[in-house]
Formats: sequence, C-alpha cells, structure tokens
Amino acid sequence: MKTKEDFLLDVRAAIKENRVVIMMLYNAETDDFCVLSNGYGIGFDDMLAEFMEMPFIGHIPISKAFEEWQDYFENPDEAEIYGFELEDGEMQMAILECYLEA
Repeated sequence: MKTKEDFLLDVRAAIKENRVVIMMLYNAETDDFCVLSNGYGIGFDDMLAEFMEMPFIGHIPISKAFEEWQDYFENPDEAEIYGFELEDGEMQMAILECYLEA
C-alpha cells in the first residue's frame, strides 16, 4: 500500500514521462463530476503541492471507484486508483498505461 508521498512521487514521474494521469473530482453537494487530465495543459505539477495538504484516502477498491473509470481502463479491477478527501466530495486519481502524443 502506497503512502500519499509515494503516490504523488509516482504521479510526478508519470507526468515527466508523458504518461496520462487522470483526476476525477466529485462534488457531493451538486452531484457533479469533473474529469481532468495532464493532456489538457493543466498544471498538474503545480497542483501536486496542494494534494499534500488534502486528507489521503489511499488505494480505492474497485467497488468504491467511480463508474467513470470504466471509460479509461479495459479491466478496472486491475487499476491502481487512489483517492483524496475534498471539502465537499472526493477526488480519485490514476496513472494510465498510455502516453501523451508529443
């Protein structure tokens, strides 16, 4: 089981390798999802420092993973999805096995 620091170091390394990182934010108050990826020019590196301050849920079992992960993984059971608590919901993040086009 990875610690928050280990996971965020893995995310940083994946970004440097141009691997796709997906972040899903769920707002419980509005029941809305927002999906972000490092492929859309989002400054993930800048955001990583903020994640250090968020409560870390840890590894998310597939039974508690957002259904939307099925759009990104052929076999969601094998996905390594990690979560963070948000003030009004939850954020789940995963590193995909694909790369951004240069």
